[in-house]
Amino acid sequence: MNFKEFKESLKFRKYKNWKIIIRFIEYKLKNFFIDILVNLNRFKFNSKEIIDLGTFKDNSYINFFLYSLKNEYDFAYKNDENAKKLFRRIGFFNFFKHTISNSNLNINSKIKINMSTPSENDSELSIDTNYFEYFYNKKKFLHKNNIVMPYFMYPRIYNSFYKKINIIKKPNFKLRVFFSGSVVEDGYSNFYWKQEPEKFPNRIKIINSILKEFKKEIYLINSSKDLKTSNFSNKKIILCLHDKIMKKTSYKLNFKNNFNLLSQSCFNLTCPGVVMPLCHHLIEGIKVGSIPITNCENLLLPNLNSENSIQYSNLNEIIQKIYEALDMHNDKILEMRSKVQEYYKINLSPESFKQNFKKTISEKRNNKIICCDDHGSINGMV
Repeated sequence: MNFKEFKESLKFRKYKNWKIIIRFIEYKLKNFFIDILVNLNRFKFNSKEIIDLGTFKDNSYINFFLYSLKNEYDFAYKNDENAKKLFRRIGFFNFFKHTISNSNLNINSKIKINMSTPSENDSELSIDTNYFEYFYNKKKFLHKNNIVMPYFMYPRIYNSFYKKINIIKKPNFKLRVFFSGSVVEDGYSNFYWKQEPEKFPNRIKIINSILKEFKKEIYLINSSKDLKTSNFSNKKIILCLHDKIMKKTSYKLNFKNNFNLLSQSCFNLTCPGVVMPLCHHLIEGIKVGSIPITNCENLLLPNLNSENSIQYSNLNEIIQKIYEALDMHNDKILEMRSKVQEYYKINLSPESFKQNFKKTISEKRNNKIICCDDHGSINGMV
């Protein structure tokens, strides 16, 4: 990435030029050392069956894909400039433990994955990132032997934190609705989903409507210290809002605190991202059993329903659905919570994907994996 491209990637952060220059120097130094580390990995040999990724394309789904399959497969990559992108995505530990340069492979019995474009080659398993087109135009995909990769949490969670997520059966019934996320005006106010614009209002409109309607019921978290205050435990709606662009790891709540609140909350409010309706928050909440208040019920497979979610279809309806969540009986919450956790285990978990993947491989047919690559999956949809 040259300086012009690097500067463009930071446009929402509103850095001054001197800070951009410093960050660019840091980027170049890190890139130099990563190059050394990647080359060291060329001398390792595999002990498991191989999934050959070929040239890595910096796909956001790779963290979930690797986590789901790493216990039974090693991942080979072409040792080119893009290998450094793979290193950055999955981290030092996963790179050296679970990957190998395909220049070291002396066997033909490997599973080839085409991550670039859908292929008709019977010897390759294609990854098709037209995720939203699949849900809006399923007829186009009916003749294919496809499986759908579940949408995933924030990708870096799978690098080392996933096993630390605590699952509890009974929530804190006082903490009814929780949302934590960015509300940067320049990014989230521009969201527009032309397929269903009324159903998917942007995040800024959603949060502003809730702040206006439920002002007396809301507690705003400004730092992790706020979790210890008495006011925090007396409010039914907890919001942790970030109005500046920053790394996820620099948020007011770290992964541990965020998931603890999600686990305790009865309901998890989900809002669109910057460019697409789905957001990682939806899956993170479902994982721990926090009942989603969502408009994305038809963008997961199988679709969410009234037994495992509260669904809204426009901006006005969100207010009505939050009142429904605030008034819901505890027994009903427990019943729905159990179904949410079951839904995740059967349909969205890494284990469920692994079983579908192994079945696909065993059938040896020209299959595709339909998956969401975040911003890379919105071509033609906005």
